[in-house]
Amino acid sequence: MEEHIVKPVYIWTFQKNRRQSCSEKLKNIPQPIYDVVLNNKQRFDLLMKSHLAVILAKKLVRNIQYQKRHVQMILSQQHYFQDIQCVDSLEDNFSRINSITFHPTFPILAIGGKSKNNFGYAKLCWLSSDGLLSNYFPKLIDYSYFTNLLSVAFHPTLPILATGSNDKTAKLWEFSLDGSNLICISSIKEHSTVKVLSVVFHPIAPILATVYSDEVILWRLSQDGSVQQKNNYVAILESNCSSVAFHPSAPIIAIGKNDYTIKLRRLSDDWSSINTCIATLVGHIGQITAVAFHPTAPILATVSKDKTAKLWKIGHDDSTATCIASIIGHTGSVRSVAFHPKAPILATGSSDNTAKLWLISPDGTRATCLATLAHSGSVRCVVFHPKAPILATGSSDNTAKLWLISPDGTRATCLATLAHSGSVRSVAFHPSASILATGGKNEYAKLWK
Repeated sequence: MEEHIVKPVYIWTFQKNRRQSCSEKLKNIPQPIYDVVLNNKQRFDLLMKSHLAVILAKKLVRNIQYQKRHVQMILSQQHYFQDIQCVDSLEDNFSRINSITFHPTFPILAIGGKSKNNFGYAKLCWLSSDGLLSNYFPKLIDYSYFTNLLSVAFHPTLPILATGSNDKTAKLWEFSLDGSNLICISSIKEHSTVKVLSVVFHPIAPILATVYSDEVILWRLSQDGSVQQKNNYVAILESNCSSVAFHPSAPIIAIGKNDYTIKLRRLSDDWSSINTCIATLVGHIGQITAVAFHPTAPILATVSKDKTAKLWKIGHDDSTATCIASIIGHTGSVRSVAFHPKAPILATGSSDNTAKLWLISPDGTRATCLATLAHSGSVRCVVFHPKAPILATGSSDNTAKLWLISPDGTRATCLATLAHSGSVRSVAFHPSASILATGGKNEYAKLWK
């Protein structure tokens, strides 16, 4: 039964005395029921099947109304960004910023990229209570000549930073909270001959994933957060990889591949080994560009160069996965994806110069486009604010944009266009303050408040 007819059916079956005979109630002229007009045959069919109609209408209307109230409650929260301005910038030695991130608990910002003299380069910055860059760590993170630092990631709880570079190495750095010390505690260069595309910490387990184009390696961290290469790698997984994501609570990793498939693998309960391949997800017809788990529901989102996104539901026992929705609407490769942390909304960014917001149905089987957000260049990244109903997008048109989602979840308004002198490659929200960090090509990092 279509959603637009559910409520009229529900009302009609209860308010039009469904138990009375057809001869007493049906008229020759069709009568409007709110915004739906039913002819005699349709009325007769509903009367004959009224019991089933009531059951279906009750369930569907209840789900729709709950979802609507849930979305409105979340999106009606007052947002924190007013009169957005650039409050600080890191005018440093960067020629390109590839990755920028805030530590989840400490007031520290990490920036990774390439220096003007062609060295892989990263910097840690301490933030003051008002969100400004108050102090820089004295030691810089330097790689060898003619390298490019592609990824930076903070450990979820410890004062440790992971970096990955195109010089085939990943490194772990421990820093003191007063900013006085920064030392390399692990340098990982053993199993691969290609660049490190990204580094990812598991949100709760002592596991680090290093992603190469020819493999994904999982490393078990020691108590001090370091990696001993001789005996600490958990597994060497897959080949021809493009992206990975850890499940937020379960011991599951999703691996996007260039052969158009996604692998779901399960780790052992003690995180020491890979138990099994849960599923090989087949359905895309282009390279997988990004994967993301829903923060609470057992759903995985994947996006591809085939211009689509897909939603996959993981079984109750974490042993199966099934495609429950194919999301079609972009006219170019879909490059980035993100779930809203609370509302049932998905964001996708594409090379067709747009980002799109999708409302996901309660069962996850449908995604309705809420809004199309325009840039004049490819959208490289999409990130939701952790609390406010705001989406940030970064684009090759040399801008980042902030979008406010309406309380009813049906539209998004551009709050601000944040100018850079080069393509915006990375955006990140502060986990608790109303601060956005942006970085890109031929530009220094900027903080917006």
